[in-house]
Amino acid sequence: MNSRTLILIFAVALLGVGLLMVLADLFAEPPVESKVTPAVAAVQIDPYTVITQDMIKAGDPVRGQDAFERGLYPVQSVVGLMSTSQILPGTQLNGVNAKPIEKVRFVQDLGLEIVSFQAGVDRTVGGELRPGHIVNLYGFGRDEETRQNFTELIESRLWVVKVSAGAGSVVSNATPRPDPDTGEYKVEGGDREQPTTLITVAVTPQQAFNIINALGARGLQAWATLAANQTANIARATPVATAAPPPTPGLPPDLALTATALWQTINATQPARAPRTGFGGAR
Repeated sequence: MNSRTLILIFAVALLGVGLLMVLADLFAEPPVESKVTPAVAAVQIDPYTVITQDMIKAGDPVRGQDAFERGLYPVQSVVGLMSTSQILPGTQLNGVNAKPIEKVRFVQDLGLEIVSFQAGVDRTVGGELRPGHIVNLYGFGRDEETRQNFTELIESRLWVVKVSAGAGSVVSNATPRPDPDTGEYKVEGGDREQPTTLITVAVTPQQAFNIINALGARGLQAWATLAANQTANIARATPVATAAPPPTPGLPPDLALTATALWQTINATQPARAPRTGFGGAR
């Protein structure tokens, strides 16, 4: 049997295998397509509302691929999300009208306010602040009455939840130079762009008021620092309290004083004895 015959036999075998695979596909049962039961609003859900079980119901099942393309939530996974718009009854919940709370307002704690302030890169730890950092916010400015510069701590230990970069307009030493021929007013210098950092923090309502009042109403300039560790404040050891003598109820005053004196003498720390020295060292 020569090589040409072997090649022909091998080709026929491959063709037979291919035909068998085609026939198997033709007679095989089609795969069961997955279904998803989407979540549907049972009542009107206002914006900025945490979704609870009584607000939703199960909708008509849809194909898994359709649910994926439309961004629909399964009915069992929407409780605890927050609405981002008004959702009318019968509306399917999707990734646009409902999101995780931290995606809507940065933190899950609804008792915290979210506020932002802006400062130069050199006043925000070189622009290296990141979400999760704890910062102290200082403000500096000039007193309008005394014309004295001052710095104060606005708020301490603020939780940074977002940091973004931008550019702020900073007035430089602009020089007016009208055109000598036309009289057109021109300025040399003018505004210039300086990199800035926008810091977003999660704070209590009172802290939000203090930040807005200091940076807005009072016009202080912001300067943020990484907060020191609170454990660094514990620099001295806590003194050990001296044990008080036990009470001696029922004794006359003179015997009570004697018992107290004896207790203090017994519990007093005896001074260390000096080492005995002699020829050749201590012994």
